[in-house]
Amino acid sequence: MKYLKNTKNFKPDLEIKHTDDNILMECSVKGRNGKHRKLFAFKEFRLKNGTIIGVFQGSYGNHPDLDIIVKYQELRKRVRTPQHIHWAIDLLLKKEHSPKLTKSCIKYLSDMWENIKPFTTKEEQQKCELKLTKDKDFKRFKKLDKYGEYSVEFIGHVIELMMIEEKTSNHEAYMFKEVLDALYNDDEIFTIVQKATYRGS
Repeated sequence: MKYLKNTKNFKPDLEIKHTDDNILMECSVKGRNGKHRKLFAFKEFRLKNGTIIGVFQGSYGNHPDLDIIVKYQELRKRVRTPQHIHWAIDLLLKKEHSPKLTKSCIKYLSDMWENIKPFTTKEEQQKCELKLTKDKDFKRFKKLDKYGEYSVEFIGHVIELMMIEEKTSNHEAYMFKEVLDALYNDDEIFTIVQKATYRGS
């Protein structure tokens, strides 16, 4: 796995259109045959703090050709896979310090779930646009960056991509909605963790 280069001339463009020469992220995934294969991101989003979110071709769900895998890489760190429990815990930390603003952010994310559409064509998948978590949408939640580990920019982008992934793979998916509702309703920690880590029967 590659590490990101820390460069002084880094420009925080949200969306990168890259060629083979400047693809920064690669990962190894386990296929259906049990063997690992190397993948390169076909779309990358670069955040203001240097973190890169990469979108890779997946192979699971009801539409394996439209499936995506979401990874991220912080400066000088390895490529990681975001999990529901990661952003859920971070939102809990933010809510402890700023309950009202955090619940407003959670409500926005929950409403976003209702508006997220799955990929229906290969062109949509390859374009992979972020439509609901642009700067103008999350500017009001910026103060929450002081708490927890992740920025609201990161949480928003990752959640939007993972929602698309979930809805494309299974139109009956509901996990995101349940976790967000549990966070908004101030459910006990046990319930939130249980929902965020549920893997199905």
